[in-house]
Amino acid sequence: MTAEEKKSREIETRKVQKLGSSSLFITLPKKWVSKWNIKAGDKVILESSDDGSLRLVAEKAKSNINKKYISIDLDFLKQSISTVIPCLYSLGYDEISFETKKEFNKKDIEDAMLISKQLVGAEVTESSEKRIKIECLLDTEKLGVESLLRRILNIISKRIDSLVSVISGNSSNVSDLLSNDDLKKIHLMLLRRIIGSKFQSNNEYYRNSFILINVPLLMNVDYIISRLIISASKIDNKEFVEPLKTILNNINDVLDEIIMSILFPSVKRISNGFNLIAQIRQTLFEIKDNLPQSFSLYLEDLVNLLENALNNSMCSIFLEDLPWIEKD
Repeated sequence: MTAEEKKSREIETRKVQKLGSSSLFITLPKKWVSKWNIKAGDKVILESSDDGSLRLVAEKAKSNINKKYISIDLDFLKQSISTVIPCLYSLGYDEISFETKKEFNKKDIEDAMLISKQLVGAEVTESSEKRIKIECLLDTEKLGVESLLRRILNIISKRIDSLVSVISGNSSNVSDLLSNDDLKKIHLMLLRRIIGSKFQSNNEYYRNSFILINVPLLMNVDYIISRLIISASKIDNKEFVEPLKTILNNINDVLDEIIMSILFPSVKRISNGFNLIAQIRQTLFEIKDNLPQSFSLYLEDLVNLLENALNNSMCSIFLEDLPWIEKD
C-alpha cells in the first residue's frame, strides 16, 4: 500500500442488521456512496480474504483507480530511456512522460519508439523537442495470469522441441531457433499484470510472489536451452541421442509440473516433478562422460534451476485448505 493510499484510507464500524428470516445486511458509508456516485442497481465488487477482511470496490471506479501516471525529468535521469521504459511498463504505469529543459535528440525519440513496439499495448503518443509521452492501452486486469504462464510454458516447450530436432539432425538453421523476443514480451506482460494489480487476495498475493520468484528461473532455463542448441552440433555419437531425447522430454514434463502446481497446487504434481528430476539426473550421470563438456555442464545447470523452481512451487501447497493441514 502506497503512502497516498494509507492517507486516504478511512475505517468505520457498521452494525450488521437482519433482513427477513435469514439475510443479513449493512448500510454503505454515505461519503463513499457520494464520492463514487453509487446508485441502486449499480454493481460493486466484493473481495474476501482469509484474514476476515472484506473489500468493497465500486465497479465504475475500478478503471479510474487503476490509472497510473508518471512524469520524469530526463535531465536528472542517469539511465537511458530504453532501459527505463520496460521498468515503468512492468510497474503498471498507463502513461509515462519524459521531459527535458534541453532538447531530446533524435536517438531518444527513436529509442522510445523502438522499445514501445516491443511492449504489448504501448505506443508513443507524443514526441516533441521537450516531451515524449508513452501510453499503454493494455488493460492489466483483463490479462489472465494462468494464460500468460501457459504461454511462457508453451514457448519454452517449443524451444526444447527445437533442441530435440537439432540433436536428431533434423534442423540445420540453428540461428533461427535462438530468438526469445516473444518470451520477453510475455514476461513483461506477466510482470505488469502482477505488479501493477491492486486487487489481490492474500492467497493471490502469495501465489503471485512465487510466480515472480520462478519466472526469472524459467527465463534462465530458456537461455540455457538456447546454449544447448548451439552446443548440440558438437555431439558426434548418435548412440546417445535417444537418452538425451528422454531427458529433454522429462524436462518438458517437469516444467509443466512447475507451472501447473503454482496454478493448481497438488502434492501429486510436486512428487512427480521430483521423481522426474531424479530420473533426469540418473540418465545424465550415465551418459555425461560421452557428451561435450559444455553440453553436459549446461544440462546440469538446467536441472538445478528446475529443482529450485519446483521447490518454490511446492510452497503453494500450503496456501490451500487441505484436510491434513491445520492453520491458526
